Amino acid sequence: MTKQEFETTCDDGVVLKGILLIPENPKSIIQFNCGTAVKKEFYLRFLTFLAEHNHIVCLWNYRDSGESAPSRLNTCDYRYSDYGSKDMDAIKRFLKSQYPALPFIFVAHSTGGQQIGLMNNLNNVDGAINIAVSSGYLLNMPLAYRIKAYFFFYLFGPISILLKGYLANKQFGLMEDLPKGVAIEWRDWCSKEDYFFDDEFYGKTIPNDCYKNIDFPITVFYSPDDPISNETNTHNFWKHVKSSKAINIFKVENKALGKIDHFDYFKPKLKDFFWSSVLEEIERFIQK
Repeated sequence: MTKQEFETTCDDGVVLKGILLIPENPKSIIQFNCGTAVKKEFYLRFLTFLAEHNHIVCLWNYRDSGESAPSRLNTCDYRYSDYGSKDMDAIKRFLKSQYPALPFIFVAHSTGGQQIGLMNNLNNVDGAINIAVSSGYLLNMPLAYRIKAYFFFYLFGPISILLKGYLANKQFGLMEDLPKGVAIEWRDWCSKEDYFFDDEFYGKTIPNDCYKNIDFPITVFYSPDDPISNETNTHNFWKHVKSSKAINIFKVENKALGKIDHFDYFKPKLKDFFWSSVLEEIERFIQK
């Protein structure tokens, strides 16, 4: 397996950077979409596992994170929805140009799955695996986590934006820094039970055909221990999605492994139990 750096350009001129994990005899190409403000290297062990089973994997940064981030976040006008409508589109276009003959699969975490429906081109996709992909409605989170989320969005966030001009998370070891527009749109979506399907956004800032014309199978994994993508938020997001193929939702729990939260899916302790399940779904998609 080789690791290859790449970059590609979005329609609005933004340059995205990432890496490809390329096995010797690839069976498919996987576009992996990260969660919000997560350092992409966090996912590397999980994605290396997929590459070791003969799938090319693309791991990349959104326009405001890691190697793709601009030199000054306080002056850019990025929005949260740019991840799906611009960035994911550009990555898919690049991958299909490089590997046109291989089956194409999405594997996504959190917002990386939420925003697939915002893409302009969802043709020639063989399947999507969504891990902890749900609405992020704050009132459906456990009380202790809800308090942290309110502090983050309504106290820390506004103060950071006032003082810095952007959401300065990195200095506190929280996550990657985020531009003002991204942070505000993220907060606004999380304030609604139906997330961006709410009437305030849907058909206005969000296309009203979002997630209504899917023609590939979708698999969703969630954990009841996840404070964000719990059972309520998961079903409350996916009830809005329509596909001509199956949408299968699976609960992930294992008493021997203990609680599985929003980020535990990608930790080595779940390799034998969960990573192999993802691999099975990928194989099912490409063999259909």
